[in-house]
Amino acid sequence: MVKLLENIVFRLRSLILLGLLVFTVLTGFYALQLRMTAGFDKQLPVGHEYIQTFTEYREQLFGSNRIIVVLEPVEGDVWTKDFFKVYKDLTDDIFFLPGVSRHTVTSLWTPNTRYIEITEDGISADDVISGKVTADTMTPQNLMKIQSNVIRGGFVGRLVSDDFGSAMVVAELQDFDPSTGQNLDYFDLAAKLEAQIRDKYETDEQTVRIIGFAKLIGDIADGAKTVVWFFALAFALTAIALYLYARSIVLTAATLFASLTSVVWQFGLLTFLGYGLDPLAVLVPFLIFAIGVSHGVQQINVVTAEIAEGADAETAARSAFSRLFVPGSMALVTTLVGFATLYLIPVPMIRELAITASIGVTLKVVTNLIMLPLLVSYLRFGEDFRARVHSSREFRLKIMRSMGFVANPKIAPFVLVVATVLFGVATNEAMNRHVGALHAGAPELRPQARYNLDSTSIARDYALGLNVLIVVVETPPDSCVTYSYMKYLNQFSWHMQNVPDVT
Repeated sequence: MVKLLENIVFRLRSLILLGLLVFTVLTGFYALQLRMTAGFDKQLPVGHEYIQTFTEYREQLFGSNRIIVVLEPVEGDVWTKDFFKVYKDLTDDIFFLPGVSRHTVTSLWTPNTRYIEITEDGISADDVISGKVTADTMTPQNLMKIQSNVIRGGFVGRLVSDDFGSAMVVAELQDFDPSTGQNLDYFDLAAKLEAQIRDKYETDEQTVRIIGFAKLIGDIADGAKTVVWFFALAFALTAIALYLYARSIVLTAATLFASLTSVVWQFGLLTFLGYGLDPLAVLVPFLIFAIGVSHGVQQINVVTAEIAEGADAETAARSAFSRLFVPGSMALVTTLVGFATLYLIPVPMIRELAITASIGVTLKVVTNLIMLPLLVSYLRFGEDFRARVHSSREFRLKIMRSMGFVANPKIAPFVLVVATVLFGVATNEAMNRHVGALHAGAPELRPQARYNLDSTSIARDYALGLNVLIVVVETPPDSCVTYSYMKYLNQFSWHMQNVPDVT
């Protein structure tokens, strides 16, 4: 069966390579249109009961997809006229950012920030900053009144830091941008947060701290762009290693070309199918490239072995195809099943990662098990190459023979003991492995990244959890004036306030 396939493939090799060239050009056109995409909803597990509740009440629930901006004077506290003027301008600028749900913008300046207190005459409620006060006309008496309202309204630790050293603006985001009629471009918003907020308001006198999903995904995307340089370095090192192994520039180039071709096809098909590349999955194409190089080295190993024995290029290529097509396909199918299994996880972002990886692995069957041998069959090798290959193979065999002592019956027990000890240590350490984030900030970024420094500062200065748990209590109509329901809610609130780690 394999021999029949070999004869068909190599008999039609010119047509097959021409067809693959046309396909490469088409997918290359689409690959140039591939863009990074991100969305808050892509991180949510589809069908989970918590997410169903969130979806049902998302217009009434706040805190899930928000941006938090903190303005912090370098010296002194916030109770100055100059600070409140800048704070007002900052609030206004955040109000007009794309994707911001404007009725959710909250700061000391917004009318939805009100304090309520019980007095001898009943309930007293008012804006923290009176509507009659403006940033230009603010007086020391106004500032004292605002400070008193902040304390009475319980906004210390919520909108003003515990030490009065900074003030906060909070806003909810929508995945749908009403101004454009399109899905919110999180990367554009992250860029605007830097250009229109941080760059504008951060000076020698004040610091701006920004956190939230939009800022996080923007920072991850910026970091992902640097991956290209790491890939270039890895590509160069791979090329050098391949050349030292194959002792041929053309074989090295053919192997790298086959692996890169599958990445181009992968990018093109993703665009054609309507997918983008999530910043958190940006390493997948490079993983696919590495898998291709691995299979390419196996092809080159067989080819060089055949050439060293006197075979011509086509005979060597046919031998590599027939000997590696079935085991190579089975290995790739095994890898494909592993990646495809990720699709069972009902999180859109992980499913996109599974699709991206599965497409890339599937294409390896064509590029590395079919196209590469066909390319090699057109090459020509001289006697000097045969001599270099023969010498190189003899050198590698000597090294492997020297390493083979570990399989000696007298040595093997010691090797097994060492392996058992390592297994025991690894198992013990694995028991202490934590799932999830252990510290404030994003584990996807370095500890010294600006986002993580901002997260740590905000978590320290505010009684504000960076993780939010919202409980929805469904009651009959008019339950707000029913004592039994309100008593139950009050008891539940008291209980939750006393749960450890709840702020």
